[in-house]
Amino acid sequence: MNSDYRDRLFASYNATHAALLDLDEQATQAWFFDYARKNYWPLIGSLDVKCAEVLEVACNKGYLLSALSRLGFERLRGIDLSPEDLAQARRLAPNADVANIDAFDYLDQTPTRFDVVILKAMLEHVPKAQTMSLLEKINCSLRPGGFVIIDVPNMDWLLAGHERYMDFTHEAGFTKESLGQVMRNVFSNVSVRPAVAPAEPGLKGRVIAWLRSCSIAIVQVFLRIIGEGASDVLWHSRAIIGVGQKHPGR
Repeated sequence: MNSDYRDRLFASYNATHAALLDLDEQATQAWFFDYARKNYWPLIGSLDVKCAEVLEVACNKGYLLSALSRLGFERLRGIDLSPEDLAQARRLAPNADVANIDAFDYLDQTPTRFDVVILKAMLEHVPKAQTMSLLEKINCSLRPGGFVIIDVPNMDWLLAGHERYMDFTHEAGFTKESLGQVMRNVFSNVSVRPAVAPAEPGLKGRVIAWLRSCSIAIVQVFLRIIGEGASDVLWHSRAIIGVGQKHPGR
């Protein structure tokens, strides 16, 4: 018997899941701006912000689009399947062009269009059987020299079990090895790095950041003693970010 559970869950996603996780809008905007500044700006800051075409796949409520707009990008596009989310995205990022359309259909219509395509907290929702096809379509949508940024939950994180199963629409989990594996089959010059989490503001934030760095250093020493490559596991980062360039042969 065919199951419609994904359609049912996504149809009620805000009411039954996403809205229960949201912070207030102002705090969420501040978090996304700091996150984009720390994690994406080092990758895209050298682009011409007035001319570069940037697409966010599954842009949700527009928080990242808003952050990219604040960083100066003028040619922003976003797609999402939720009309409710897109209504908020249009309000938060009025300069972005957003559309209610399936990613596969949209990418088919936009070959060789974008300088950057960003997927944040999206790829883990895609069924495994469709993952490679989606990445191939993204590669085709990129201009020569363009690149993709894929930001996913990190399954090596200390609380990875919770992250993997906190959302019933999650279809896959990634480590730096498996994310690199799927990306290298489509893109060139692939690298995977830990995401940098925004710090709390003020003195409290600085103290927490210092304590965190000390704790990580101590655990890393312990993992080196254990050996077996344990010290290379990105256990301290909740998310990982893969970057890959358009493959010249595709």
